[in-house]
Amino acid sequence: MQFLIFILFFSVVSHAYGPEKIATFDRMLWPYPIHSKNSFDDASRHEIISYIRQINSINLSDTSSIQEFTSIKNINSASVTKWQSFTQNNLLKNFKQAQKSCSDKKDLCQNVNTWQELSTLSTQYKPKQFLVPWYNASQTFFSYYLYEQVRLAALFPRITSEIHTLDEREIQGFEYADGQFLLTFDDGPKYSQTPLVTDQLRKLNINGIFFVLGENLEGALKAHGVNDLKQLYDGMCVGSHGYVHTPHPKLENWSELYDKTRSLITENQLQGTQKKYLWFRPPYGQRQQALVDRLGNLGDRVMLWNIDSQDWNQKLTTKQVKDRTITLMLLHRKGIILFHDVHPKAVEVIKDLDTFHRDHISTWINCKEIEK
Repeated sequence: MQFLIFILFFSVVSHAYGPEKIATFDRMLWPYPIHSKNSFDDASRHEIISYIRQINSINLSDTSSIQEFTSIKNINSASVTKWQSFTQNNLLKNFKQAQKSCSDKKDLCQNVNTWQELSTLSTQYKPKQFLVPWYNASQTFFSYYLYEQVRLAALFPRITSEIHTLDEREIQGFEYADGQFLLTFDDGPKYSQTPLVTDQLRKLNINGIFFVLGENLEGALKAHGVNDLKQLYDGMCVGSHGYVHTPHPKLENWSELYDKTRSLITENQLQGTQKKYLWFRPPYGQRQQALVDRLGNLGDRVMLWNIDSQDWNQKLTTKQVKDRTITLMLLHRKGIILFHDVHPKAVEVIKDLDTFHRDHISTWINCKEIEK
């Protein structure tokens, strides 16, 4: 199986907005259907073990090794160490969750209680012959995904992102219970695409948070009116993505623009809940402590993500976006999924992902019931 290395079109600012190598592969190579909790757990154990094999294959113990791996000169090794520790704890917890459906005849059901035991299990793992095509694909996927994650950690906090929180008021999605996922959509409203997404969600009887750009919302209010916007987001939740899609640390008037977008949402009662606070999704995940503190004073909070679908990436097909998202759901087993309602791929991907919900494998979080 040949694998493509996808090049983002933000080449000039690639260190700021995205890596050059994006993880994706063909999930059809996993030979079993995922149609039950047991089959989800089985696939989850295998993906976790595969990822650990990649983590253990890379030396991240010193500055020069991290620089060589990421091709970034000015790296924060302490941030990478923090990411390593968090990731190890999270993978151990996830693997033990995936073992709850184990039986004596299933693979990767050996008892593990520490990271070292789990790491040893990954080293000893040998895929059965019919799993080799999946395993090779998975190793390629996780080599790219590991690069994505370490790169973000190496840049933090010089360039902030979803890789770490700035303080306990921010959430990433790791806080949720096993099997719980929240759908989120950035950059709207866009009337050629957003209604397709909200209609699809209503057909599936699920919802999500739409992080709107203030300038797009302002234009939509003028063109369509508040009643039309309320109908558009009926059953959904609306959060702020800022007024313009610019990293807020680079905006001198970020506070003024934040208040402007906030007012557009709350004064028109578009947030979708009776609560007066808002969730805020910073463009590119970039924010500063002063902004987090400002939100805290208003009662608002930052919502990041831990599953990036890459649905905006023109180099990825809809199937590749779906396969990437499913693989990260198997790996993380819970979290906040990042989509964009201004691009067409999310509509089809969500329909396929909802099979997990219909098969009682996972649960969609109701955005209206999220507690601050």
